[in-house]
Amino acid sequence: MTDSAEALALNVRRLRETHGLSLAQVSERSGIAKATLFKVERGRTNPTLETLVGIADTFHVAVTDLLALPEQPSVDVVRKGGGQDISDDSSTGAILRNQAIGAGSLQIHHQTFHAGISEISASHGAGAREHVLVRSGKITVGPVGYEVQIGAGDYATYVADQPHRWATDNGAASVWIVHTFPRGQVPDPL
Repeated sequence: MTDSAEALALNVRRLRETHGLSLAQVSERSGIAKATLFKVERGRTNPTLETLVGIADTFHVAVTDLLALPEQPSVDVVRKGGGQDISDDSSTGAILRNQAIGAGSLQIHHQTFHAGISEISASHGAGAREHVLVRSGKITVGPVGYEVQIGAGDYATYVADQPHRWATDNGAASVWIVHTFPRGQVPDPL
């Protein structure tokens, strides 16, 4: 098997598994015969440009990404103070990771909400969900009208496809937040 055929086989299989799709589902979405996809994943065919474009379009990647040899596994580390800064007047925080997971994606960040704030976050889109773990302090969270107060060590989760509140009383609250998004929804910095 050539390097490009091996890279294509590995990348197509990885993309299919990452998206939680069967060969039949990829075939249905791409219009490429299941037998052809089977051969591509085993490096037993020389696919046409049309087949490569169909696969790339299905997974929203460039054809060149399908042909690139995968990088060696590594450990990603975000050091304290790293990540994409999302601080504003009400909180200090950073997005630590955006990641495609199965049929969707997730975004992880840490935030410290300043004392005495109350803000309403807009919807993050249909199917979005927030998972909040309080490291220190107390904070009121949840969809507007259904908020709950949680404290250090508490965890809460709720749909985030509608306006939701973040509020602290007299002290700051430090939280870990995991946003989950359904397939096709690209998380924006919040």
